[in-house]
Order: sequence, then structure tokens, then C-alpha cells
Amino acid sequence: MIIRATQQLYRLSGVPSVKNSEESSLPFPGEWYANFVERFDGRYNAIHFLHNPTRISVLVPGPFLDQSIAGLRERAATFLLRKGYGRLLFQYDLLSPPVFYDTNSRSILASMNQMRYEIEYHLSMPETIKKINLDKLEEIEFDTMIRTGKKLMDFTTPARILEQLMTRLT
Repeated sequence: MIIRATQQLYRLSGVPSVKNSEESSLPFPGEWYANFVERFDGRYNAIHFLHNPTRISVLVPGPFLDQSIAGLRERAATFLLRKGYGRLLFQYDLLSPPVFYDTNSRSILASMNQMRYEIEYHLSMPETIKKINLDKLEEIEFDTMIRTGKKLMDFTTPARILEQLMTRLT
């Protein structure tokens, strides 16, 4: 499992990063991009994982990258099963040991920054931390339109990407 995290997240976690400029062209197992998100008051934080190229978002509570891998595995599996894509679960190769690299895709980072604003807004809306629902935030990101190409009107959603992958498997 390849994890590409931002420098801020590496500094917070104390995990050493390695430069690797190779990009996977296959949809699976793909790569997980990781970024730090928090409430405006700093009382709650999480790690936002974004899978490239399927663009599903998984939120794991806590600021430490190395400690969040078990949470990523559990929440990603739960998310895929909840959305009805359980057949794709083993394609993600979630049980393989994590390998940490620097981020190498500016377009993915730009998408993650845009998502970060939306996630942090929704993290800040509940009056108490106990009312934060990470599943709901993942659902919002699952239905969000994302730009897929260089053309101005090339948009899709993670749901469409997963549907296309499901039809290829049948």
C-alpha cells in the first residue's frame, strides 16, 4: 500500500518520507494521498486519505500518519461495503504493508486542498466534538464532482469511477 503524504503531515507524525516520482497508471492497487485536516478551533483533527485514481475519501481520526494505517484499512473497507462496492475491496490491497513517499502530483494536491476546505468546514459545524460524523463527510466527498482531465468540462464523481470499475469486473 503506497501512502503519499504532505510535508506537514510528515512533520506532525515524525515519519520519514522517501522521494519516488513513479506514478501508478493502473487503477489498483493505486496510491493513497494523505493530508491533515482539523476543526477551526483545533479541538479535533483527522487525516484525510484520498485514493488515486478512484478518488474515494476516507477520514481517520488523529494526527499521526503511522498510527492511522489500521484506521485507514478499517474505514476504507467499511466505506466500500457500505456503498455496495465490496467486490472491489481486495483490489485496494489494504492489507499490504504501507510504504511512505512524498507527494508527486500537483493536481491531486490541488483537489485535496479544495476538499480540505470543505471537510474542515463540516468538521467545524457541530457544536460538540461528539456530534462529528466522519461517515457523513465521506458521503459528501463521494458525491462531489471532480475534474478528471485537461478539458474544461471533464468532470466525474468517485461513484461513477467505481461503477465503471465494477462493470469491468463483471
